[in-house]
Amino acid sequence: MGVVRAVRRKWRAVRTVGAVWPALARGGRLLARGRVREFAAKLLSERPAPVPPRPGPPLALAGIALKPGGYDHVVAAVARGLIGRGVNVLRDPAAVLAPALFTAADRPADPDDFPAAPRLIAAPPHILHRFAPCPRSAALTMWETDTLPPGAVSALNRCALVIVPSAWGAECFRATGVRVPVEVVPLGYDPTAFAPAPQPLDPGVRAVFGTAGALDEGGLRKNVQRVIDAFRHAFPTDPAVRLRVKITPASPPVRTHGDPRVEVTNRALSPAELVGWYHGLTAFVNASHGEGFGLHLLEAMACGRPLVSATFGGVGAFFDGTVGYEVPHRLVAARNAVYAGNWADVDDADLAARLREIAADPGRAAELGARAAARAAGFTWDDTARRLAEALARHGLLPARAS
Repeated sequence: MGVVRAVRRKWRAVRTVGAVWPALARGGRLLARGRVREFAAKLLSERPAPVPPRPGPPLALAGIALKPGGYDHVVAAVARGLIGRGVNVLRDPAAVLAPALFTAADRPADPDDFPAAPRLIAAPPHILHRFAPCPRSAALTMWETDTLPPGAVSALNRCALVIVPSAWGAECFRATGVRVPVEVVPLGYDPTAFAPAPQPLDPGVRAVFGTAGALDEGGLRKNVQRVIDAFRHAFPTDPAVRLRVKITPASPPVRTHGDPRVEVTNRALSPAELVGWYHGLTAFVNASHGEGFGLHLLEAMACGRPLVSATFGGVGAFFDGTVGYEVPHRLVAARNAVYAGNWADVDDADLAARLREIAADPGRAAELGARAAARAAGFTWDDTARRLAEALARHGLLPARAS
């Protein structure tokens, strides 16, 4: 029975992540080459490891958690936080979870007899339909423009509740046609991992800037290349400034124009390495067209690093010009295969001016970084779990005592 269940789950997983044909092709190649053991291991990789039963009200968690970052990180953090609040978090049949992202203490339980429990689906609105939203589901989601993608509204309206991380997001969702209740629950960070620390500077270096993002598909909105170009415009020849760029391994390469002051990291960083990367910065530069919330921006602030950013979108939930360097922006039409509607376009000249301002007065940047860390302290994952449980209880998806 365990083998049959694992195969069914594998099939659901590849459908949920939209990888049916690539998975069939990889499996066919393995069998054609006689690598039967490897094929069997991949086929049965969704066989659940036993998790001891937990007390508390049941809540099925659906979503994709296969790698660090993005929604995957949200799914894992929400599971950990709700379990810590005494909720019996179950792995929804539609969930795709990598065991490596969880410990036995925070991995959703996998019951043999799945009850008709309330559900929490943590997923982007354009793929929400893959998780079969229904009247006992709440959707934890967000979007990066002011207009939801086609089909997303009908999927959201099949839920009992929609939860977004910012008031801006709630306003956009309602304006686009979401008619079910919408609650605001900000996301968070782990204060045991991300905390302020002094910046280690090499001799002769005044300021180190950083920017980051995945640059494939929807991640093109991150505008990492634009930050590189703004840096070189702000400092054509200054040897005392640096720019560190972090992209994902699958991202296409960025153009550094042979500038030795621009350092590119294109590998996954461990949590400790990521914290060290933030601590090496004087400021984090965000030229993204839009963020549903901006977890990496919040993490940079938690490490005591001010942002250079517009306040458009979810970023405005935790950032403004009192804790960093606000950059003016205008609304422009989103031109992207993933997005429609409007998003932000920052002013390039002002972006470059902000970088020069920081390099001229890094002491002021440190002061704003301290303010940023104090602001970020109000957005922890523990607080997210508490507010999430309260929102679910208000709408009858958890008992009040679980909140």
